[in-house]
Order: sequence, then structure tokens, then C-alpha cells
Amino acid sequence: MKTVKSIPFILIFLAISLISFSQEEIDRLILNKKYEQAILEINKQLEVNRRSDLYFKKGIAYSNLQNYQESLSSYSEALLLEPNNVEILTEMAENLSIIGNQEDAAEFFVKAIQLNPKNLTLKAKLGKVYINQKEIKQAFKIFDDIYSVDSTNVYWNKQYAYCCYQLGERKKAVSIYEKVLASNPRDHGTYINLIHAYHWKNDSDSIRSLIRKGLEQFPENAELYFEQANFNFKNKNYDRAKRAYENYFSSGGDSIYDDILNYAISTYFSRDDSDALGIFEDLFRANPNDPFVLYYMGMCYKKLNKFTDAAKYMRWAIESTYPDYLPKFYHHLGQIYGLDRKFEESIAALQKVNELDPSQHEVLFEIATTYEEYNNNKTLALTYYRLYLKEVGESGLNVEYALNRITRIKEDMFFEE
Repeated sequence: MKTVKSIPFILIFLAISLISFSQEEIDRLILNKKYEQAILEINKQLEVNRRSDLYFKKGIAYSNLQNYQESLSSYSEALLLEPNNVEILTEMAENLSIIGNQEDAAEFFVKAIQLNPKNLTLKAKLGKVYINQKEIKQAFKIFDDIYSVDSTNVYWNKQYAYCCYQLGERKKAVSIYEKVLASNPRDHGTYINLIHAYHWKNDSDSIRSLIRKGLEQFPENAELYFEQANFNFKNKNYDRAKRAYENYFSSGGDSIYDDILNYAISTYFSRDDSDALGIFEDLFRANPNDPFVLYYMGMCYKKLNKFTDAAKYMRWAIESTYPDYLPKFYHHLGQIYGLDRKFEESIAALQKVNELDPSQHEVLFEIATTYEEYNNNKTLALTYYRLYLKEVGESGLNVEYALNRITRIKEDMFFEE
């Protein structure tokens, strides 16, 4: 009789043992990355008993297979059975974030944090979601709070520094990025971010030093060479910019139009006129209406004493350019015509400069000297010398010369009468 009564207890024990064995088998399959087999085993178990932990493990398996839609469906079933499970809420949020649904991801992270408010990892994940949403102020508040509790986590500090930089807290961003780089000198992205942060301070020495350190860690890195080239170009260190652009291109950097244009300009100012002209000619073929290309082609031909070509390209530059650049282009056109002994054209171009930008007083002096050179009637030269002195006062670059020429012209005119 006792044996008959004990049978139900034996069956219950065997059922529990089988369930326990099945759970261990599922865990083992997931651990060994046999996700499809794990899902089959989980589905068998779910036919017998719908449990949140089974749906959760099914979600884990699908997530590892990058089948996020099925993964989210499994987590949703798990949450129906256990809505306040922080682990399930977290996985749900992370999978939503992966597929780009940042808004819903944020809601699940917020709920998980409400249930576990001291969990810094959860807060950091929510902060990253806010960054993905471009909600930088909210992300900043989270990472600022995290930093007050734990300022040692390199990954969190990077997010905090980024938020600081985006919100104009540039001094703090620099400080934190420097701390991140000291902890992890092989962090390529932080070199780039810190270079940009230093630009805000116009800290040339720090930028040069940082780029050098970056290239020591990442030799022949195209992105660092690009930062070096742009930094030197911006600061008009054209010889260094030219070398850096060449290193950038040889290291696999993209040969896009604007970068080649900056390289060509650097080559021009490095006094490699023929090489610069060759690069500008390639750019001209790619975009024959770029006023900057036309302008520098004119300048190259001017330096090479090919004044007919120089004038042609400078006229084309004027026809193509924006109003702000017209005075400069006409100025160079006037000088080109003067070098080519075409004085009337030179004076017309210089007068156009004065018309477009009356603040360029030195052009009046150039008009006066040009009139002197080509016109036997010195009255016009005298008029422009006087106009020049009236406009510049004592601050002009050529005041003494203009005064001497006025005296000499008056003497010549007196003896000619």
C-alpha cells in the first residue's frame, strides 16, 4: 500500500528532474552558441509550461542570431508574465536600440532604472540611447550624475566628454578626454575628438603634440594625417600642410574634390608653381566653373610669366565668383595686366577694385604709379597720389613715396610749362 501511495511523489520528482535537466540543456546549448537547437528545446518546454524565463532565454538566443524581431517578440511574452523584471526590460531596451527604435528603448530603460535606481550601467545605456536620439541635454544629465559617483569608467567618461563638448562645456570636455586618453592611449576616436576640442582653445602646441602622439600609436593613419593637414592649412603653414596632404593620400585617404583643392592651394603657396598648376588643371577639368580654381590658375600663370593665360583665367574667375571675392580678383587682374604692359586694362581693373571696395586705399597708390608709367600727362597720377594720401592719412604703406612723387611731378610740370 505504501508503494502505491509513493508513486505520485516519484512521478513529481521525475518531472522536476526532467525540467531541471532540460533547463541545464538549454543553458548549455546557449553557452556553446548552438542557438537554433536551444530555440527548439525551449519551444518544446513552452508547449508544456509558458514561463517567463523560457521566453527570456528564447529572446537571448534570437538576439545572438541577430533576429531581433523574434527576439523582441520573445521578450514581450516574457514581460507579460513578469512585467517588472529588470533583466528582461534591459534586454528589450537594448534590442530596440539596436534596430533603431531609440524612443521605445528609452522608455524600457527608464522603467528598468526606476526598479533599480542605483544601477549605473543601466543609466549609462539610457544615456547612450539619448545620444543616439540627439537628446544631448538629457544624456549630459545622466552622465554627469554617473561621473559624480564613478569617474573611473573610461567608456562612460567618453560619452560624458562628448556631451560636454556638444553643449559648449569645452573646458570640461578637454579635461575628461585627456583623462580618457591617459587611461587608454590606443583609443583612436578620442585622439580625433580631443583634437577638435583643442581647436576650440586655439591651442596649436597641444594639437601638434597630440597629432604626433597619435601617429606614434597609429603610424600612417589617414584620419590623423587629415587632421594634421587641415590644421596646418588653416594656420597657413602651407609647406607642412602639403606634406600632410600627401601623407593622407598615400595612406588611403579619400581624394575628394575639396581636399585636393586645399592640397593644390598648399602646393601653390609652397612655391611649387608648375606642380600646383597641374593639380589645378585636373580640378578645372572636374569643375570648370569653380572661381577658386580659376583664380589660382591665373595666379600660377602669373608667377610663370604667362600673362595672357593669367589674364584669361582671372577674367573667368571674376565671371564665376561671388561678390565678396571680386575686389581681390580684380586686384590681381590689374597687376597681371600691368606686368604684361597693358596699362589701360590694368587701370580699369584697379579702378574696379576701388569701386567694389573703397576701403582698399592702397589700390589708389597702384593706380597712380600705373598712370605715371604709361601716361605722359602726369596730372592723373598726381590726382591719384593726392587721393591716396587723403584716404590713408599717415597710416598708409607708401605715404613717403607718394609725397616724394608729388613733389617730383610738380617740379617736372613746372619746368614743362
